[in-house]
Amino acid sequence: MLKKIKKGQLIVIMVLCAALLGLAGGQAIGQKRFEGIEITVFTQNPPFIAKPVMMVRADWEKKTGGKVKLITSPWAELYPKMLSSFLLGAKKYDIAIGVAGWLADFASNGFIVPLDQFIAADTELDWLDIMAVYRERISSFAGKIYAIPLDGDNHLFYYRKDAVLNPEYQAKFKAKYGYDLAPPETWDQHRDIAEFFNAWDWDGDGRKEYGVVEPMRLAGQALYTYFSRAAPYVSIPGQAGGLHFDPETMKPLVNSPGHVKALEDWVQAKEFGVPGMINFDSGEVRAVFTVGEGAQAIDWGDIGVMVNTSPESTVKGNVGYSVMPGTTRVWDYKKQEWVDFPEVNHAPFLAAGGWVGMIDANSDHIEAAYDFLSFLGGPVNSYISVTTAQTGFNPCRKSHFEKLAGWYGYGFADPEDYLGAIKATIGHPNVRPDLMIPGTARYFEAVEAELVMALAGKKTPQEALDDAAKKWDEITEDLGREKQLNLYRGSLGLSAK
Repeated sequence: MLKKIKKGQLIVIMVLCAALLGLAGGQAIGQKRFEGIEITVFTQNPPFIAKPVMMVRADWEKKTGGKVKLITSPWAELYPKMLSSFLLGAKKYDIAIGVAGWLADFASNGFIVPLDQFIAADTELDWLDIMAVYRERISSFAGKIYAIPLDGDNHLFYYRKDAVLNPEYQAKFKAKYGYDLAPPETWDQHRDIAEFFNAWDWDGDGRKEYGVVEPMRLAGQALYTYFSRAAPYVSIPGQAGGLHFDPETMKPLVNSPGHVKALEDWVQAKEFGVPGMINFDSGEVRAVFTVGEGAQAIDWGDIGVMVNTSPESTVKGNVGYSVMPGTTRVWDYKKQEWVDFPEVNHAPFLAAGGWVGMIDANSDHIEAAYDFLSFLGGPVNSYISVTTAQTGFNPCRKSHFEKLAGWYGYGFADPEDYLGAIKATIGHPNVRPDLMIPGTARYFEAVEAELVMALAGKKTPQEALDDAAKKWDEITEDLGREKQLNLYRGSLGLSAK
């Protein structure tokens, strides 16, 4: 009897202790983990990028007891507003969802929280399911993880199969250009195809179609298209650098002969583009291609989503996907000469890297913010996001490529082809990451202003890129050349000098 009483008493004491510990920690029995806590998420205007937050917040709130406030702004205002809040210590946003290229600016100034310890203890995020190219290249700075990848960004090439694979058009094309019409392997072939399909009714719908549609508007994400065009002209396989800076000196390479050739190509593409293309942003490009007005386009994975799932799509089943075109002549910045390649040199570009979730280092609710990011970016909700219309989230996890049921259910006619082109792009041995160093936004703003001057005919490509290079040098001097050089080398996997 005595033993039984002592055992019962012990159990009661243990229960009471547990309750007291829970109360001491600020969480009563039955209270949810983040009861009474509100976190603020800041990102782009809906639907794209904001929509996934809107989709999952009610479930997270039910699970945790917390609340999610969503604040949004147009693309052009995102970086300035994030930076302003961080600089002032205003704590306006617990979570900032932005492009990976901004991470280095924020991390180098201590504005955002290192997440290594959170990720190591997280049993639900499945960190290793995130593809290595995103897990290792877009979420870290100076050896620490500062963001959770929510989206995988890379440019794909899109073409109309009913145009390019049409036997009648193939015969006419060969008679005019002297080689077989097929999805373009090079930018020269892309130019010929754009010219051939420009300004006539090649799909028989009673109206004219055009050779190409691409974004060219200032602050409309056009600069990413330019770098996708430039990458194969300046990227020697196995050689670091070439696309942005010389990793030995931090000299801007944006005005090299390879870059100038790419901009000359792009200026010429206007002649074969959908009318008004010079004023298109990426959203307008998607809409125009989806309703069948262009034979070729460059975009992230979003065109693939829209042509397969949008009610407005007139081209479902008639769109092909491939790695971006390349070239057989490449500018070698080390040798300072053109190099002829026996095979086509492709250099797929991880344009913008992807959208990532970052946490303000001054947040009063860091644990709740991390928990929401893990919930948003984990395997279950991220798969739903990439297979739901107008989220702006593209595949970034291995499981996104392995589970096809969701893609078919989403409405895709050919998910294997779409996902295969993305895997071929990010897995390419000569894949080129976007710029990820402090000042990236400033560098990009400077070069984009010059690109649109060339597109508008106000400057020659050489003049525009020479002026961009001067601005880049000024930014580097302002931020500290030696510091920028070593951070740039680190972003390329090179040791500090």
